[in-house]
Amino acid sequence: HGQLRRDYTFSSYVIGDNNSFASNAAIAIAKNPGTAYNPCLIYGGVGLGKTHLMQAIGNYIYAESDTKVIYITAESFTNEFIHAIKEGPSKAAAFKNKYRYVDVLLIDDIHFLQKKYETQEELFHTFNALYDGNKQMVFTCDRPVSELKNLSDRLRSRFERGLNVD
Repeated sequence: HGQLRRDYTFSSYVIGDNNSFASNAAIAIAKNPGTAYNPCLIYGGVGLGKTHLMQAIGNYIYAESDTKVIYITAESFTNEFIHAIKEGPSKAAAFKNKYRYVDVLLIDDIHFLQKKYETQEELFHTFNALYDGNKQMVFTCDRPVSELKNLSDRLRSRFERGLNVD
C-alpha cells in the first residue's frame, strides 16, 4: 500500500462519457478481484487517468480487506528485477516470491517493457502464477498492446487474454 497514492480513489476520479466503461470495469474489479476482467489492461494517452483508476482499484481493495496489493511501475519492476538477479540466487528467489504470491498486482506503463526481454520473461512466469491462482492483475499502457513493438508474443497474448479497455 506504500506505493499507492491515497488521493487516487474512485470518489476523486471524474467519470465522463469517454471513460465510463473503464471506470465501471475498475469498480467491478475492485469489488470482486480475481473473478471478472482478469487481467485488465487500461490503455490510452498521457494524462487521461489510467494510473488514477488503477490505484483507485488498489486503494479500494486495500481498504476493504487484508488483501496483499502491490502497485509498481514497469520501470521499477524492471530495475528491481535486474538488481535481484545481480545480487544472486537468494535475492532472485525473494523477488519471485514477492510478486508471485501477491493477491493483486498493479503494473503501470507496460510499454516500458519493450525490448526488455529478460524482464518480459520474468513477468510472463509471474503472470502465469497469479492467473493460475485467480489473483487479480491490472496493467496500464499508453496504447493498445497490439501496437507495442518488441514485446514477446506470449506475453502479448497474456495481456490480451482479459479485458482491454481504452
